Amino acid sequence: MALDKDIYSAFADVVGEENICDDPVMMAAYYKTDFAAVIMPGNTAEVQAVVKLCNKYKLKYRPISCGWTGVFIPGTVMLDLRRMDKIIEIDEKNMYAVCEPYVTSAQLQAELFKRGLNTNIKGSGAQGSALLRGHGPMDQSCGADDRNHLAVEWVTPEGDLVKIGSLGSCDEFFCGDGPGPSLRCLVQSTVPPSCTPGVFTKVATKVYHWPGPERYHLKGNSPNYSLAEKPPYMMLRYYSFPSVDKLMDAEYKLGEAEICFILYGINMAMVSANVTSSNEEQEALFHKIAGEVQGPGFVVILAGNSEKDFEYKKKVLETIIAATGGESLKAVEEEPQIEDTLMRQCTRVSGAIRETFRPGGYFKSIPVMGQRDLTVRWAIGAGEAKKPLIEKGLIVDDGGAFFGWGVEHGHLGKTEIFCAFSPMNPEAWKVVDAWESEEGGRALDENYFALTMSPLDVIDEKTGPKLSNYHLWWYKVLDELDPNGVIPLKGVSKLTP
Repeated sequence: MALDKDIYSAFADVVGEENICDDPVMMAAYYKTDFAAVIMPGNTAEVQAVVKLCNKYKLKYRPISCGWTGVFIPGTVMLDLRRMDKIIEIDEKNMYAVCEPYVTSAQLQAELFKRGLNTNIKGSGAQGSALLRGHGPMDQSCGADDRNHLAVEWVTPEGDLVKIGSLGSCDEFFCGDGPGPSLRCLVQSTVPPSCTPGVFTKVATKVYHWPGPERYHLKGNSPNYSLAEKPPYMMLRYYSFPSVDKLMDAEYKLGEAEICFILYGINMAMVSANVTSSNEEQEALFHKIAGEVQGPGFVVILAGNSEKDFEYKKKVLETIIAATGGESLKAVEEEPQIEDTLMRQCTRVSGAIRETFRPGGYFKSIPVMGQRDLTVRWAIGAGEAKKPLIEKGLIVDDGGAFFGWGVEHGHLGKTEIFCAFSPMNPEAWKVVDAWESEEGGRALDENYFALTMSPLDVIDEKTGPKLSNYHLWWYKVLDELDPNGVIPLKGVSKLTP
């Protein structure tokens, strides 16, 4: 669905001829969707102008930054924000950074490390936008991500500019709450990016203390890097437990002690994937170390500010692990490259995308958020449902394990389980789709919030009646924010791969 020439020219007048394209070959490089055009605004004013033109001509549009996006429908105008990639400010005193939407977590973290600071990287990985909402392994030390976004510069669905938080009253980004009611919920939706109206153009995100080095010095060749020098006062261990109850008891106690830089419920298959360079090596290591664990487990990273601080945290960790029956995985203790690799990848959240979901395979995932111990019990059932598929050789053998992490002293958390399989096997596609539908539906039925690959309004219809019919109120808000219907949030019948 190509744009009318006059409309195309109107957009080109705003962003320049070099920053708009409707060539089907170019658009196919983004997603398998019949876009009307791809437009690359370079600043807030251009975003506003483009959005106003979309309203004028009744064109649906969706913004994208760094590629982590979901819902598109034919005829959509894509706003590719890659030209807006600047770190505008790092305020070391007030502990925040102001970024444009295409700034990646890796980009921001690299600058923060130089200043003894860090950012909460989401589970989508270090190449995702630093402004993406979500949860990740560093939630233990950085808190729930909902609270990390502060003042926001936001272009509404109609193209108006709104400044939220302290930015709205004093032109400063230091605080998420300004005078009057908080409006952050309007721009920080629960399911990014499927239901966020409008466009972020600038956001301040909290930054945190980083006790590690300014950069990791590596040796070896990709992907088999190891640390040339281990950071002082840092340690990584993997602990397994005899039961889920013991695992959760340890998580709660460690959360309350507030000693962990990272507490990440990674499973053995993911450990193996992150430290090997081929599917064959991954499978061999998985079967080798899986027999050494007694049950579910997690990775812990300690990071001390001094020798005394490190030794204190280490003693508390050892006491809690002993009290809950945890056992350390010897392979991690005895093979420095495994500890090195996991430490680097967990603190930069680089392994989730590059190693765990290695090219040559495909995966479907069901993330569930809620009370951590209950979501873990849900995941056990989802893992059991995978075992027949593993036995038939249709999906990768990961033992049916889950992964995830806790926030808010370990009580609130995210638990996730995925199926990895060959995209060349039609039968695998069929059974994994069925597994995802069944187990994702079970999560919704059991009152968990599940990020299944379902249209937004399908999720709303399942969860809304159980949560004060929030979706009906949300749709009324959307109707007010988007009177011309240019934001494709409702009525989306399918998702693109």
